Amino acid sequence: MVRQQPFREIAREIERRIRQGVYPENSALPSRPELAEEFGVARATLDRAIQELTRSGILVSRHGSGTFAAPVAEKKFRVGVVSGAEFMEYAGSIFDAVFLNPAELENRSAWRRLFEFDGLLWVRPEAVLFPAIEAIAPQVPSVLINRVVADLPYVSSDHRRAYYEITRSRIAAYPEALPVLLQSRPDSLVTGYRCEGFVDACRETGKFYEVVRMPPDFKEKVATLEERLKLSDERPLLVVSDTRAHTGALMRWSAFHPVEWRGNLFYSDFDNDFDTDIFGVRVTGFLQDQELLFKEAAAKLKRTLDGTPDVESGLLVYPEFRDADT
Repeated sequence: MVRQQPFREIAREIERRIRQGVYPENSALPSRPELAEEFGVARATLDRAIQELTRSGILVSRHGSGTFAAPVAEKKFRVGVVSGAEFMEYAGSIFDAVFLNPAELENRSAWRRLFEFDGLLWVRPEAVLFPAIEAIAPQVPSVLINRVVADLPYVSSDHRRAYYEITRSRIAAYPEALPVLLQSRPDSLVTGYRCEGFVDACRETGKFYEVVRMPPDFKEKVATLEERLKLSDERPLLVVSDTRAHTGALMRWSAFHPVEWRGNLFYSDFDNDFDTDIFGVRVTGFLQDQELLFKEAAAKLKRTLDGTPDVESGLLVYPEFRDADT
């Protein structure tokens, strides 16, 4: 298991006490021998923690007088932002923020760098980063953005509920329709949540459904739809795509078939805010606010670092529903 060095754990705890007023600003800390005994470490380890905090301006050493808590009200927490470069300006307004390239963290040897931060914001991490998250999060306060993981703090769009509700409501309105899910690669976390919502609605209503696994290539997508989708006025298709990445192929397919939107074909996707100039129709679906998710996650991490963590570990934000032409 990768663990942060003991002196960093001690430095983090002393800084937490200063911020929470256990050691008021300008007050003397307990003596170094007392602190070394309290933390159960050698004097050299305690000295290194004090040096770390002195370098960063958290503590002030006064020769002959001891070590004192410096005024830190204006000091920003140092936070690593993993991915999410588009949010760095906002992150910098709250934290001393450092952008971290997620590709670099796929190498286990790079994980120790994460212990340099007071906290971490993981922006839309994919499964390859979860070993790092699981190793670091218990030691460095972390918040996941747009991912839902048990026992880890997160702020996410409620993908599962969104897909459940649109599928459930359309099945209720058109019980004769056949639900069909256009599914991306199964190892994608977000599309996995959406698939679960679709399946929840079908199973709850006792509906038979079909899953069409979509290839990455556009021409192959169109060919797959040609093979799998069969239009019928007696049994409309209720097609739900787990991403807007399949919408272009479906629109191409629809150009060669007698499609009647909301007649023999219903369609919805996610994060598709295109107007009619792209596909000729506005697609029904959900729009998530990525900026809102980041701001909520940053606020959640800030409360944790301030010593007032939320009672609930996770926050789900319901995305905006766009009831459009399809």
